[in-house]
Amino acid sequence: MLIGTKICLGPVLQADGPLIFNWTNTHGLAVLNGVYRPTDQSRFDGWMSGLGNDPTRTVFAIRKQGDLRLLGYVQIANIHPAIHSAEMGILIGGIADRGQGYGQEAMRMAVEFCWRELNLQRLSLYVYGANDHAIRVYSKIGFVHEGLLRRAGYVDGRYVDVTVMGMLRRDGEEWHLLGQADRLPDASAQGDAERAWMSSCL
Repeated sequence: MLIGTKICLGPVLQADGPLIFNWTNTHGLAVLNGVYRPTDQSRFDGWMSGLGNDPTRTVFAIRKQGDLRLLGYVQIANIHPAIHSAEMGILIGGIADRGQGYGQEAMRMAVEFCWRELNLQRLSLYVYGANDHAIRVYSKIGFVHEGLLRRAGYVDGRYVDVTVMGMLRRDGEEWHLLGQADRLPDASAQGDAERAWMSSCL
């Protein structure tokens, strides 16, 4: 588990399944990442059961510290062992939980996890349509604009451009040295916080 200031990143629990399934099938959330297609239960169950067995993917549940309620998840996908690269994505499910800084902190923590634990050297992500808020948040984290795929997405009945953003490990290290990112806590501090969090689950 990774402990931040407001949140912690940990495993997706079986009890999270119904909520994630609902988010997956909510049109307004699904279209943030491309074409909306309803997901049936069997396909979703296969995705859930395969999370721990897929070496190309890591998914963290996002929760407030001391609270088991699921805020969303951050996904590191298409992990390439030769290039040491991956793609990132994030979802904050509840409207009331957006704009609270949870997503930005989760992305910062996930980026540092990629550098320090997965030994990746490149991260990329895609923004569908004119989502200026998302682009501003990703820019604050350290992602830079790498290109525009014109009419490469189809969202809510219309073709949209897709913005490509990326970060190299050297960019992330400079961003870290400038003090714009929160470091993960040391092992003893994280252990204390993890024990406290787990005790709240009993």
